[in-house]
Amino acid sequence: MRAFNRNYSNFYQILIGLLIYTLMFSASLFGAVTGKISGRITDQATGEVLIGANVILEGTNMGAATDINGYYVILNINPGIYTIRAMMIGYAPVNYTEVRVNVDLTTTVDFGLQVEYLQGEEIVVVSERKMVRLDVASSQLNISNDRIQDLPVTTLEGVIGLQAGIEGMSVRSGGENELAVTLDGASLKDDRTGKPIMGIPLNSVQEIMIQSGGFNAEYSDLQAGVINIITKEGSVDRYSFSINYKYSPPALKYHGESVFSPNSY
Repeated sequence: MRAFNRNYSNFYQILIGLLIYTLMFSASLFGAVTGKISGRITDQATGEVLIGANVILEGTNMGAATDINGYYVILNINPGIYTIRAMMIGYAPVNYTEVRVNVDLTTTVDFGLQVEYLQGEEIVVVSERKMVRLDVASSQLNISNDRIQDLPVTTLEGVIGLQAGIEGMSVRSGGENELAVTLDGASLKDDRTGKPIMGIPLNSVQEIMIQSGGFNAEYSDLQAGVINIITKEGSVDRYSFSINYKYSPPALKYHGESVFSPNSY
């Protein structure tokens, strides 16, 4: 009986260890594929902070409330363009539209609410993109889906190769095996060659984040740069699809590695 209890205790210790490891791994994934919105809400007339004001992302179930200093933070936001709404009893609601959220970056949106004496129309403000990001200390570039659609390329490698300091898949003249390429936080590195597996349809990409210097501690096993690819999420309201096709005269052809190469799958 004593040996049985000892084995039962070891089983619980292993189970708890696996649970802690899973939580830590999940947290690291969220940190690599999502962004954040923060800001401050004040009274537009007096400049006093508003405590307990509500901020929501329209179309989602995400939001926050301001603290005693008037600040709010919304975490784990998928990259994209959102409308943010600030509300408080006694004040007219304010909407910020065209607010862009990027991977691993903080978007700052401050609100100034007006006292509402009578029922009136809500205020709508269009967010402007800042030319200089004060919260970015590394050489980082975020390529959004609308920019990808305007580029004259049809592959993911083509989009990456058009950026400054990159030739093909070589970042800062480094080799492909010196890159850290991730898809929604999961590594795409081929353990046999050390090179990334790039077979991702361009139509499924929501955003591409490229870092060529000043890497965070969450990334490892790299020397040249980091390429983080975020895929699109489906809509609950409608179905959507896209088709790309290419045509060439009949000939003997293959894609990727030669079928006679020892590295071929």
